[in-house]
Amino acid sequence: MNISDYIIDFFIQKGIKDFFGYQGTMVVFLVDAIYRNPLAHNHSCYNEQGAAFAACGYAQSTGNCSIAYATSGPGAINLLNGVADAWADSLPVIFLTGQINLSENLNIQGIRQQGFQEIDVVSMAKPITKYSTQIISRDEIRYELEKSWHIANEGRKGPVLLDIPMDIQRSIIDDWTMLKSFSAPIVLDKQSIEYSELYNYLEKSMRPLLLVGNGVNRSCYNKLRCFIETNQIPVITTLLAKEFMPSNHNLNFGIVGGAYGHRSANMMVYKCDLLIILGASMCTRQTGTRRQDFAPNALILRYDIDSQQLKIHLNAKEKNHVVDVNKLIDGLVKYKVTNDTIEWLNFGTKIKHEYQTFDDMCSERTPNNIIKSISEKLPDDISVVSDVGQHMMWVGQSFSLKPNQRVLFSGGLGAMGYSIPAAIGAYYATKKPVVAICGDGSFQMNIQELQWIVREELPILIIVLNNRCLGMIRCNQHDFIDKRYEGSCEGYNYSPCNIIEIAKAYGIKTYSNKIDSVHSLLSTLKPVLIEVELNRDTVAAPKTYFGEPMWNQQPYIDKSLYDEITAF
Repeated sequence: MNISDYIIDFFIQKGIKDFFGYQGTMVVFLVDAIYRNPLAHNHSCYNEQGAAFAACGYAQSTGNCSIAYATSGPGAINLLNGVADAWADSLPVIFLTGQINLSENLNIQGIRQQGFQEIDVVSMAKPITKYSTQIISRDEIRYELEKSWHIANEGRKGPVLLDIPMDIQRSIIDDWTMLKSFSAPIVLDKQSIEYSELYNYLEKSMRPLLLVGNGVNRSCYNKLRCFIETNQIPVITTLLAKEFMPSNHNLNFGIVGGAYGHRSANMMVYKCDLLIILGASMCTRQTGTRRQDFAPNALILRYDIDSQQLKIHLNAKEKNHVVDVNKLIDGLVKYKVTNDTIEWLNFGTKIKHEYQTFDDMCSERTPNNIIKSISEKLPDDISVVSDVGQHMMWVGQSFSLKPNQRVLFSGGLGAMGYSIPAAIGAYYATKKPVVAICGDGSFQMNIQELQWIVREELPILIIVLNNRCLGMIRCNQHDFIDKRYEGSCEGYNYSPCNIIEIAKAYGIKTYSNKIDSVHSLLSTLKPVLIEVELNRDTVAAPKTYFGEPMWNQQPYIDKSLYDEITAF
């Protein structure tokens, strides 16, 4: 059997049928194996970064492993943005890179390059992968594939990179069953799940709050929601876990955020006396830059599978536990709290209403209203992929999620250009129409993948919110560097393309400002683009300004109301 055939068969047996990549000399045998396998589907991008982000979107949509490939040298390097995204957001993606023939490798220490288009991508990828290696013998192939699959999917999921020289790819193996196999190490769970501490603190708490992060698997959502509803515990989420509960659920108080979180979520953090954190990284985007001010009145119980993540300390009363939060949830569903939190819930409901009423009247929130209107018109079984910029905050703040909707972000890395290729991956994961929401800046980052959408006739609706600038950067320049808008606005070495004409050139049906028709346009099952024109001076609001507490965001609410809320 040809080793390239064996590689593709291996992934087919694991349930993977979609392969994302770009053809090249050093992967020609691998791509040919995909082509010849009747169960495999090759999806060619137009820049390897697009393939990497498509694989991320696929993994993010399902929680299952996905595959992206690229040729050696520049092709492999172009994958690295997607590798980093999978690393930051814990996505199980296996990246396959081609490499020059082993016979061409001179094995000269210190030499810059062993041959044409050769680069040490393994070393480049090591800091942003769970495992990165080059296969140097055909006899290793079974072992390395099985090991890579295990590593990508066990514990805190994440990316793996296998660099495969071309002569290995075209080698023949007579009997793969005779090759060395990988046996996952037996890990004794030394950290037993101790529920009594959690239960005791919950019983004593008058203001408990649960923070759900990306570490909670979707497969556990129903169980955790059952525990929450049974015990009437208010919930907040990180941006990546936004889809944990429908936006209108009475126990959902929004997304926590040091800068752009929901006012109600941030105030609940300030006022709670017990904060239970499940699988959240607790970076400064969540806590604010002054971590010591996060949940200042609370005992914090943190549960995370990654012990390194727990080294980020929040306050002196914090208690950390290295544990798989998804296993923890299995035991939680059996528990019923006896204390009464009705006063605390009434407080949360009141401030959520007061804050929403205030924000709805703010002129700064016009883009938020557009996002909310879009969300109300979409069916409840689709995925929405947001790009990075002000619109990412608008989606986080104002996209009103229905029970079966998905919303995907490039959360930790924050990669502009994510939404269009990730939407392609999300489509192949779900086989349902997908909406990609971009800004004029992020739209141009991977614009070449429009041809991919057209070529494969994918039912993807692209919505471009065009304020003719890099809005988030412009706001920072306005606030902190005396309105010098270099590189972010027209007249300062930035300008957007003609979005409508570009889309037409690719053969995509286009519309201007037609958000009232998003449902009908999506149902055409064809590629569609809507450009929504905005003023240049858009902002993401509410926002915490530097040095201020995250529970007092701008635009400021009435001081008497603020004093009443904080006095609770």
